[in-house]
Amino acid sequence: MANVTFEPGCRNSWHSHKAGQLLIATAGIGYYQEKGEPARRLFPGDIVEIAPDVEHWHGAAPDSWFAHIAITANPQTNAAAWLEPVSDEEYRKATTEAESRYAEANEVLTVREQAIVAVASYTGKGDLEHLKPAFTQALETGMTINEINEVLIHAYAYCGFPRSLRAIQIFMQVVDERKAAGINDPVGREASAVKDDRNRYERGRDVLAEISGTPADAPKAGYAVFAPTIERFLKEHLFTDLFERDLLTCRERELATVSILAGVSGVEPMAVGHMSICLHLGITPEQLSALLNIVEMNLGKNYSEPLRKVLNQITEKK
Repeated sequence: MANVTFEPGCRNSWHSHKAGQLLIATAGIGYYQEKGEPARRLFPGDIVEIAPDVEHWHGAAPDSWFAHIAITANPQTNAAAWLEPVSDEEYRKATTEAESRYAEANEVLTVREQAIVAVASYTGKGDLEHLKPAFTQALETGMTINEINEVLIHAYAYCGFPRSLRAIQIFMQVVDERKAAGINDPVGREASAVKDDRNRYERGRDVLAEISGTPADAPKAGYAVFAPTIERFLKEHLFTDLFERDLLTCRERELATVSILAGVSGVEPMAVGHMSICLHLGITPEQLSALLNIVEMNLGKNYSEPLRKVLNQITEKK
């Protein structure tokens, strides 16, 4: 058994094992490829079972460190046969094809929406390493600093202040680094003032009714009955103080919300509600599937598959 760490872009040579091998990904993002097959993108928790005498290589993604545990059975007879190095062209082709696997399908989302999904899902998971290039991508799609900040402010309601604030701190670093390089990203406008004299609970109640399609006077149930204080907080703060801010549309906020929940993981009941809101707002199942494609490529199937099941359940009922 060996614990192996690869720096970004590092990989071993083509090789095989007389009695096979088992890989368990433990950190970062990596790749595994068998001769003649597409490369497989690896995330912590992924397991690769390598059959005897199969030529393959494994290593880190171009932009991420990667670590795995390698387990070799029957070490007395399980000799490794080392072959030629994986060339830069082979590596580039394998990783590029893996990263562009869903590119065509994802075009149902605008480049701005794809950037929001990436920023939101990394924030939900707390993956600060990959947030930096996601922020750069978002800026280069034309999003302003204030619009990206709004995604991070929105995130705190779903993944908490610590992850929201850490993401904002990383974003500050990105903006400062770009400014030092002579790139002055537009700050953008502030949120418009809200002109509505009703109390905050009524306004939030009506916002939720509009985006969900559930009548504002529907009988309260579940948590709203069991813990009425949280129901009041949701109406007065989340659906008033946040959703009334017009730097993001309600559509963009819900795409961000589902992406954050995917990164948090283990909150499928909340995803049911927000995916249903997405569909009510006119976001299509194909667009939600594209969102999950981005989550899969950025965070791994452990984060995307639970929500794919949710999406399937919702669409089968329609």
